[in-house]
Formats: sequence, structure tokens, C-alpha cells
Amino acid sequence: MVAQLLRLRADLLAGEVRGSARRSVLVVVGSLAGLVAAVLIGIAMSSLRTADPAVARAVIVPVGTLITVGFTIIPLAVGGADQFDPRRFAVFGVGRRDLAIGLAVAGLVGVPVVGVAIVAVSQSVAWMRGAGTGVLGVVASLVVIATCGLLVRVGCTVGSWLIGSHRPSRDAGWLVALVVVVLVIPTVSLLLRVDWLNPRSAELQRIADIAGWTPWGAAWAVPADVASGHTGEGIVKLLLALVVLGLLAAAWWGLVGRMLVTVDDRTAVRSYRTLGWFDRLGATPVAAVAARALTYWGRDPRYRTSYLILLFVPIVVVPLGVAGVPWHWTALIPLPLMAVIAGFLPHNDVSYDNTAVWLHVASGAPGWSDRLGRLTPVIVVGVPAIAAGSALSAWLFGDWVAFPVLIGVCVAALFAGLGISSVVSVLLPYPTVRPGDRPFQQPQAAGVVSTVSQSTTIIGILLFSVPAGWLGVLALSDGAEPWAVLTLVVGAGVGIVVLGIGVVAGGKLFDRHGPDLLAAAQRN
Repeated sequence: MVAQLLRLRADLLAGEVRGSARRSVLVVVGSLAGLVAAVLIGIAMSSLRTADPAVARAVIVPVGTLITVGFTIIPLAVGGADQFDPRRFAVFGVGRRDLAIGLAVAGLVGVPVVGVAIVAVSQSVAWMRGAGTGVLGVVASLVVIATCGLLVRVGCTVGSWLIGSHRPSRDAGWLVALVVVVLVIPTVSLLLRVDWLNPRSAELQRIADIAGWTPWGAAWAVPADVASGHTGEGIVKLLLALVVLGLLAAAWWGLVGRMLVTVDDRTAVRSYRTLGWFDRLGATPVAAVAARALTYWGRDPRYRTSYLILLFVPIVVVPLGVAGVPWHWTALIPLPLMAVIAGFLPHNDVSYDNTAVWLHVASGAPGWSDRLGRLTPVIVVGVPAIAAGSALSAWLFGDWVAFPVLIGVCVAALFAGLGISSVVSVLLPYPTVRPGDRPFQQPQAAGVVSTVSQSTTIIGILLFSVPAGWLGVLALSDGAEPWAVLTLVVGAGVGIVVLGIGVVAGGKLFDRHGPDLLAAAQRN
């Protein structure tokens, strides 16, 4: 069975270059580019054989960790087009054991795994400094290759299961591109830095320390720690890497067993005993709109796509740290940026309703209740997230003065954004993704209105965040007294005032322009 699946894998790879001329060229060029990149990274790692062990560790472990993280994320996004989905073999009567082993082995044949094999073997060459580190380098390489191979299988299967064959893989194209760019930038920056061979680089050493204890970097850190004199840590990380490999193997075994008895595209039937948020929040106008908004934010793919972007914001600071910005300062960046994005999200919320906005217009409820109810999901989630995120950021920064500073800046950005969005979404609605369409499918008729709407919202958020931001800079540079408390008070005060004015003004505009909003929704 393994031999048959290997032949099938080879035929499928060969078939990729037998299509149209354009497709063949793209496949060949893309494959060669991936292999060339792997070879270049491998050469760079092999050249570290004569470098100080601490220096080699500070480069190999972070780069290897980023590569493994890429093998975790990308298959989940593109898994809808997986040709080796176990469900495709269910009709042939193949046993679970044979299919699991055969697909796992056949999955090793491909440009991505070959590329990571080149890098893994090259890092083992860097640790050929003695019998012990040499053997551990080879073992670590085998564990890395097997881990990445299973990550591809598990990720593609889970992605195919969640996405389904009915959804084109291009829907996840922007998400994949974002993740790839975010992961590639720090890797390239790390390899091209002029001072990356500086053994006194505390930043690189700290990255390697943290990455080596993660499931993605443990295998890469095994020979590095032993060569650096930390034999005990190296053995523990080897055990961690083997546990991760075992868990992936168990997950693959369980997925194959489940996929063989799972009907593709089976419709899930859910039964509801209550009205959900509508029962919990009551029957007032604000509560009704808030319940509808909470339901949409939890179930509608268009909303999920918007707020899931926030999860990738902390990764953006990685290139800054790699470029030389002290890591404790980078801890202060993600939370305010996330607050700005969260305040920006509802700026076109009315257009997401499409023709369903007539419910709000015809109900006769006051406009301010519509404005406030729509903001409930962001406020309910955003305020606790700011408190928890400020505490975490202050702890990473190493000075609790940052705690009130971050709360003040983030509350100003979030609440000001929500207040501005309450007005902009009424005055400047523009066509957006219609209900039932794919989240990444955008209409062609947005025009300049979308640019004006988005620019106005972002500029307004930044302007109203300036007072708290300036006081926050003074608190961090000149001392906590009295600037830290002033940042908290001014930031919260500005944010609450702008939010209140936005809700009231937006409500009056909604009462006045309700028919116009309905007409605009019908044109979308």
C-alpha cells in the first residue's frame, strides 16, 4: 500500500506540470524558488559549524521555529484542496493502519518537506563538532522532518474538514499571504543582519531561549543546547520534541479513523431551546439590537474574518525586535494597535445588514439605541481584553507603570473609534460583502466613499488618541508621577466623551437618514 501511494503521489506531482503552459511554468518556477530558498538557508546554517555555539544557536533555533510554525498554519488555510484527504480513499476498502502509514509516508514526497529536509540536514552539519552533538543533530533532523510531514498531513486534513471542498481555496488566499509575509520578514531580516554573528546579542539569545521551549522549536534546540553546555536542557527538549511528534502521530491516527467513517459535506443539524442572546438581554430596544449584534459577531463569517485579524497583530512586532528594537519596548505596541483596529471595525456596520436594516428603520426605536446596541459586542469583549492585555504587556515590559498608561491609551483609541464609527457608518456607508457571500469577496462599486470613510475613521482615532499617547510617553520617560494617572484619566475621559457624542449624534443621523440607508442597502 505504501508503494502504491508513493506512485500515486509521484503521478500527482508530475500531473502538476502537465496542464496548461502557464500553470506548468508557475509550478516549476515556484518549486525551484522554494528549493533555492531552502538551499540558501541551508548553506547559511552549515557555515555556522565554525562559529561559536551560542551564536549558531541564536540563529538556527529561531529560524527553524519559524519554519515549523509555517508548516502549522499554511496547511490549515489551504487544506480544502488536499488531494490526499483520507475520505477520498474510503470507498476502496483500505485498512486504517495501511492508509495512515501510507499517506504519512507519501506526504513526505513534495517540495515543502524536501525543502525543510534540506534545512534540517544543514543544521545537523552545523553541530558536527563532536560525536555527541553530531548524533543529536542527526536525530533532531529526523524528528524535524517527521514533525513537519505530520503537520502537513494533520493540517491539510483538518483544513479540508473545516473548509470543505465546496469553498474555493482562494478565499483563504489573503490570510495565507499575510501569514507567509509575517513569517518570512523576520527570517530574512535575521539572516541578513550585519551583526547577527555577534555573540553578545542579548536579543537573539532571548529569542532562542523562548523558541527552544515551544513545540515548534524544541527539536531544533536539542543539539544547540548540548553544544552550548546545557546538556540537561537539551535532553528535556528532546523528550518534548518526541512528545510533540507522538501527539501528532496520535492525532493523525485519530483523524484517519474518523475521516474513513465521516460523510463529506454532511449538514449539521442544531436544535435550539431558547432564543439565545434575545432571552438573556431582555426586550428593550438597546437589548434587542445588542442581542442581534452579538449573534452576528458570533456566527457570521464576515464578522469572524474581521476580528480574527486581531489575532495576528502581535506577530507584526516580531520584525521590529529582529531589526534591533529592544524586545521589552515591542511589548507595548500590539495592544494599542489592536484597540485602533477594534474601534475601526464597526465603521461600516450598517452595510453588513444589507436589506435587513429595514428592521431597524421600521421598528421606530430611537436611533441612539441602534448605535449603542451595535457597539455592545466590541465593548463587552474589548474592555476586559484591554485590562488583561495591559497587565500582560506591563509584565513583559518589566515596569508596572505601563499598566495604567496602556489602559488609558487603549480605552481612548477603542472608545473614540467606536464613537466615530457610529457617525461614519450612517453618513458614509459603502457596499461591502453581502450576507451569504464569501468573506473575501468584495463588491466592485465601493468608489471613493470607502476611502473617505476609512480614512476619516482612522485619522479621527489617531487624533483623539494623541493626548493619552503624549501623556503616556511622558510617564515612561519622565517618571510615573503624575503622568501615569493622568494618562489613565485623560484617555478614559476622552474616549467616553467621544463615544457618548458619537452615539447621540449617530442616533440622530440614523433617525434622519433611515430611508436613505435602506435605499443604499438595496443598491448594494
